[in-house]
Amino acid sequence: MSDATYSAPPPAPFRVRWWQPLLFWVIVNAWGFVERGGQPFAGHHPSPLQPPGWVFPVMWFTLNVFQIWGDIRLIDPARRIRSRGLLIGLQAVTWAIYATFSLVYFTLGSSILAAAWTVCFFVITSICIALVGRDDRSIALIWTPLILWTGFASVVGIHNALINPDPLFGTPALWG
Repeated sequence: MSDATYSAPPPAPFRVRWWQPLLFWVIVNAWGFVERGGQPFAGHHPSPLQPPGWVFPVMWFTLNVFQIWGDIRLIDPARRIRSRGLLIGLQAVTWAIYATFSLVYFTLGSSILAAAWTVCFFVITSICIALVGRDDRSIALIWTPLILWTGFASVVGIHNALINPDPLFGTPALWG
């Protein structure tokens, strides 16, 4: 026998291949790729606060890059983040909201659900930034554009829900 003690080999360095975030992005955008877009239902009146249609794909692609970049840093075990499990769960919820937004707004035609999805995304992302900011300010800064956009989008979404009927719930427009 040897007097040497056994020690486990060092863990492999954290590594993300280029195709992993790309595949994830394709999966969460799958419904959006096949959804017709345009008006959620006949007679829909977009909020005057709403930006032109071309802004949304550009903005969301950019925000997806920021969110994935922050998420990759979040799952890196070398970073000391106290609420990592909770943050990963909350990020999963925001991705589920994002992935189903086209379904609830364009397919189901619900301006109420679209507003709720947007406000929930904003609130959850705000919580994530507050939690991660205690341990890793770089991730909080990476995610900051998400709350700026979804904060604005929440106002637009609520206004949109107020000025339009909701065919899914059968509710009339409350304004206008």
